Amino acid sequence: MTELAVFDMAGTTIDERDEVYRVLREATEREGADYSEEVFQKWMGTEKHWAIENLLRLGGIEVTEEVHERAWQWFRGELRETYTKNPPRPLPGIEEALSTLRERGIKVGLTTGFSREIADLIFSTMGWAPGETFDVAVTGDEVPAGRPAPDLINKVMDTVGVTDRAAVVSVGDTSADVESALNAEVTAVGVLTGHLSREDFAAEGAHLVLDSVADLPAVLAEQETAVFAK
Repeated sequence: MTELAVFDMAGTTIDERDEVYRVLREATEREGADYSEEVFQKWMGTEKHWAIENLLRLGGIEVTEEVHERAWQWFRGELRETYTKNPPRPLPGIEEALSTLRERGIKVGLTTGFSREIADLIFSTMGWAPGETFDVAVTGDEVPAGRPAPDLINKVMDTVGVTDRAAVVSVGDTSADVESALNAEVTAVGVLTGHLSREDFAAEGAHLVLDSVADLPAVLAEQETAVFAK
């Protein structure tokens, strides 16, 4: 039985209109970086400080401390202003899905490549709070390595006290989300609310692909019913 469901934020549980990717790309391109859309997609869902460093390098820029810091500070400031003026909102059916899972006794964790300051800004604008909407949230600057490393998922598991990896599902909309779940040896679920197709997720090795997080409670209930019926 599922004890813990871990969810990515942008594109998976919240609709922020892809602003984070616009700002991420602008933060690197304004420094002169030039890279393909395919290269950029590989860094979606990863910790943003690290993503900026790598996108600059892949875009042909010599990444000095000054260049990296300038791009990072612009990214932080622009994203904060964007989210303040036009706050993110929950994707359809997400709040009901998270509530249903928690009512069933399933812990809900949120993970993100955002820093804590940006994550908290998002939570405050949407009225989400630990112990109410979710049980714990872990951000990219709170672990040794962001996605595709398993550290975010592992920290959520440690925080809520779940040790059985077979009882954990991790849900996301990017390749990095799936890879992180596989590295953590938990069930990897892809959702089609981002930029990937079912075929993309299949190629990444996702165990399950859903239209939306809103579908997860029913799917988990069906799976558990099937197990009990055997």
